[in-house]
Amino acid sequence: MFKHNNSRKNSPVSDLPDIQNEKSSLNVHAGISNFKTIYYGFGLQFPIDISVIVSTDNTRGVHMSRLVKTTKKFMNTKYIEESLINIQKEANLTQQNCKVIVNFQYPFKDQFLDVSITLDEKCQFNYLFSLSGITSCPCSKATTGIGHMQRTVLKLKLSDTSIVNFDETALDLSACFSTTLEEFLNRPDEAKKIIEAQENSKFVEDVVRDCKKRFPHAKYINATSLESIHSHNAVAYWDSNNQI
Repeated sequence: MFKHNNSRKNSPVSDLPDIQNEKSSLNVHAGISNFKTIYYGFGLQFPIDISVIVSTDNTRGVHMSRLVKTTKKFMNTKYIEESLINIQKEANLTQQNCKVIVNFQYPFKDQFLDVSITLDEKCQFNYLFSLSGITSCPCSKATTGIGHMQRTVLKLKLSDTSIVNFDETALDLSACFSTTLEEFLNRPDEAKKIIEAQENSKFVEDVVRDCKKRFPHAKYINATSLESIHSHNAVAYWDSNNQI
């Protein structure tokens, strides 16, 4: 029968073993992943999903609770990048090679800009943006006078050491489509929206080219058309690491 060990029942906390600091011959990366909290900034508040990863630095484990405490401490800054920098700085005081990743949806007009930001170990910001819009097909427009229309998802990767303006980014991305998405349209507005798309028909290839013009320092651009008359999608991309 199991016997409970009461030897530490009245021991002070300082006497408790620090298992995480046991030595290990293999250094790995570990931390907290998909920690959900509320960010207060931009004059807004919205939910975010954040991961904080550090190096074990030849110890058995990392101090997960410290990472949670540090993350919750810096959720009220003017810009979310400032929060990531503060989290990284404090985490690096006691642990090594901190990387912070945050995912959220940024409100833009009546849509949302999907944002993923990674602050790497070298204090470089890597951004991934995703926004949906409408494209109409130039080919069917030329043959029938009406271009079939569909939602298209545009993704953009950027690297920067400075803060990126999300409103300007969303505005530039939305300008790459035939027209933008709208949640509420009465009949006259719907007619205007369709005409706008028909008069600005684009292939996914055109969407990528327009995006590259607006973001000349982009690392990667992808446009995926959720085709309305096909069971497959249409995709085009540009990659700075694999230029044709």
